[in-house]
This record gives sequence, structure tokens and C-alpha cells, in this order.
Amino acid sequence: MFDSKAHYVRNLFSNVPLEYDALLGLLTFGQDRRWRAFVVETASPDPDNLVLDVATGTGLLVADFARVVRGKGLVVGVDLTLSMLQTAKARLGTSGLGNKTAWVLARAENLPFRDGCFGSSSISLALRNVSDAEKTLREMARVTRSGGVVVSLDFARPPNRVFRLFYYDYLLGLFPLLGRMVSEAWAKTLSYLGRSILRSRTGDQIARLMEREGLVGARSIPLTMGVVCAVYGRKR
Repeated sequence: MFDSKAHYVRNLFSNVPLEYDALLGLLTFGQDRRWRAFVVETASPDPDNLVLDVATGTGLLVADFARVVRGKGLVVGVDLTLSMLQTAKARLGTSGLGNKTAWVLARAENLPFRDGCFGSSSISLALRNVSDAEKTLREMARVTRSGGVVVSLDFARPPNRVFRLFYYDYLLGLFPLLGRMVSEAWAKTLSYLGRSILRSRTGDQIARLMEREGLVGARSIPLTMGVVCAVYGRKR
């Protein structure tokens, strides 16, 4: 069955992988590193276990996880965009982390793994990009072992109304402008990202989705004045 959103997102991001890491750091004023560190700490993966990162993009979070695994530990990055995975594999290979990582081309809503095979699973800055967030979290919970943590990190709408006005101007005005300075592909991508952030779920809404999928103790933690929320729950 044709999925128009998956098709659109795949085409959108297939044109921008080379500049993705640098622009993400620029647009978030370097806060993305702090956010990923929080995800790794929250997931607290067993260093000798399997770790899953869904919608991994260029593998930034995979790299952070790979630095804490050892022995038989392996971090698996999944994405539906081949060029993103190719960029991720090449970059982590040159950084000496290639032997701790594996890459799978697949959709977040249909993960090709058996039940309970990962010690933890994550999705970073991408839940609003999938076609079915509920099914994505269901699949992440399914492939995570009992006692493991499922983490979603995504952009959110800041609670402070004054800050939110400036933030929205930044998303809808400066985002596309910066994109046009790089390329037409990035102009389209950043325009989409700004609009998608304004439509994103709140952290509490994601926590309720997690609880619906059988994850217990789901909590939403705002970071950087609520620009993003880290939401996590534990598999029964």
C-alpha cells in the first residue's frame, strides 16, 4: 500500500545527508549533543547488549551509543532513506566505530527483528516524521526485552509563551532562510521541519502513547526550555 508521507520524507531527506550533522549543530546551537547524551544516559544500555536506534538518519545517536558498548555489544541503526544510512556507515567506519554498528534499511512501523532482542531502543528527532507514531512505538516496545527502556527524543512546543513567540519566528522565518543559503533541497527540508515541529505531539501525549503500548512509568522530561522533550518508558 502506497504511503504518501513515507514517500515524501524519504525523498526529502535523501537529498541532504552530507550537510545534516553540521546544520543540526548550527540550528540547535550545539544543544543536540546534550540531548543525545541525555538519551544515552536514560537508556542506560548494557554495554554487552544490542541497542536499537530507529530513524537513525546519519547515525549521530548510534555513534554516541557505540562509544559505550563493548564486548558483544552492537548498535543497530534503522532508517528508510538509503543515502542517510550510507552516509552514517561511511562516517562511523572512518571514526573507528564501524565494528560496533550495523545498518538496516527499513520502516519504523515494520521493524525486521524478533521480539525482545534489544536491550533498549530509541528514536531521536523523528517521531513526528513517521507515518504512524503509535505503531512505531508499538514496534519499538515489541523488539525491546523485558526491563529495557524505550526512549523518544523530539522537538516540542515550549511552554513559556514569550519564548514561544521568538521560537516560532525562528522556525518559520530563519529556518527556511538558512536553508536557502545552503541549497534548494535544504530550503525545502527546513521549511518542512519548522512546520512539522509546530504540529508535533507534546511530551505528555507521547508518554500516553507509550503507556498504551505497554510501557510502564512513562515520563516526559523537557530540555532546553522545552524546545525538545525526552520521553521514556520501561518494557514490562
